[in-house]
Amino acid sequence: MDRRLTNEDLDWLRKLRDAKVTNRPSPDIPTNVVRRLTMLAFAETRGEGRCSITARGRDELVDRELEKLIH
Repeated sequence: MDRRLTNEDLDWLRKLRDAKVTNRPSPDIPTNVVRRLTMLAFAETRGEGRCSITARGRDELVDRELEKLIH
C-alpha cells in the first residue's frame, strides 16, 4: 500500500473506479488531486479534463479493502 495517499485521494480513486464501472464520465476532480494521482500512476488524464483510474489505482483500492477485512 502506498502511504503517500491521503484519505481524500482514496475517496477520489473510489469515485473514479465507480464511474468506470458504471460507464459514466469521471467526476470533476480538483487539479491538485489529479496531479498527485497521475504523478503516482494511480490515474491518467483523458481528453477534455477527464481522468480515469489505472490498473495500479484499482489494485491499491483492492489492497486497502482487503487490509480492512483482515484487521
